[in-house]
Amino acid sequence: MGIKNVSIKDIFIDHYKYLGMRENSLKIYDPPPRNLIISPFNLIFDTIDRLFVVNIKDDPIYFRVELQIFHKLNKDYPLVILYRKDNMVDFYSTNEVVLTNRKKMLTDLYVNVSFNQLEDIEFTFQFGDVGLNAFLFLEDKLEQEIELKIKENSPERELASILAPMGPVSKNPKYFPIVFLNRFGMVIKTNTEIYVKIHGVKRKTAEMPVQINGRDIYAAHYSLQPIISNWNNNFTGSIDPMIVNAPSLKISDNNIDFVLKNNSGYYEIQKISGNNEEEHTISFEFSPAIPNLLSLRNKTKIKGRFSCIIDEKKGIFAGEYYLARTGETIELIVFPTKGWQLFPGKLWLKNYKWTSSVHIQDIEDIKMSSSWRRIIG
Repeated sequence: MGIKNVSIKDIFIDHYKYLGMRENSLKIYDPPPRNLIISPFNLIFDTIDRLFVVNIKDDPIYFRVELQIFHKLNKDYPLVILYRKDNMVDFYSTNEVVLTNRKKMLTDLYVNVSFNQLEDIEFTFQFGDVGLNAFLFLEDKLEQEIELKIKENSPERELASILAPMGPVSKNPKYFPIVFLNRFGMVIKTNTEIYVKIHGVKRKTAEMPVQINGRDIYAAHYSLQPIISNWNNNFTGSIDPMIVNAPSLKISDNNIDFVLKNNSGYYEIQKISGNNEEEHTISFEFSPAIPNLLSLRNKTKIKGRFSCIIDEKKGIFAGEYYLARTGETIELIVFPTKGWQLFPGKLWLKNYKWTSSVHIQDIEDIKMSSSWRRIIG
């Protein structure tokens, strides 16, 4: 018998059990200790107010429609994404404000994209006591109409939160995409009015082949509080040491907050955190802490783990890191290994691997090169 019902109520990793209580030995360091650290990590946030996604079953051109809402200058602005069967992704907006600092990010994420500006996109996106009430109407670049309507009637609608899996993206991604859908719901079939019309033809909304939390649902979902970030954008250039003012074990640099560990005078990175415009936080905790790279002894090798925290939710996804120093070069490899996805099969985030190479000529000449790659197959 196949899977009939899937629960999305318990989707997190046991954060504390997975990390354990690993510590770095002092044998990995060359004395003396320094009140300096360097970090190879970065976090860049994107702020979306809310979104919904609908999968289409029988259209010859499109298989998915997505509406993202951005609240800027006390007004809501739409960004519509039409996913095509020829692997092209078309973006539609009415104002450049939604694409500011976003075009490059989207071009980096997807293989083939087009950007289109329209005079008008009609939309409604409301959530109330009985669920979602949404409407979308626009003309695509073929000057044909796209129309969509969703109206749930599910009193006391329960919402959850998940890390959204990413579909087909570039083989050489420029960052790891974190798309955490907080206040998340999948569209329930019972008592829901749903309507999709493309180029004058009414199309069927795709349905999930299993029940979710005991209910039949459409292959359509929404989030009233998406939290989105690019983790470790590819980088090539110089990095500067940060001064640690003892006894404080907290410092900030480049919009990242660091929680440090004092290992007999050697400062290590226990945790990094970043905040978006709405003060939602994404953090990574390491076990053992990332050692002090400036004091690391030659021929040292370390294996550790990390776990992601979003706001107060621990264990969103997790993985491993490997670190080795050879001469003046330190290589750090990070790859996710654990997370949750709806269906069995290879975990989507296992396709990502990040490698950083830090070359320390002297304290005033530190170079770094880092990049992600996707492990296909």
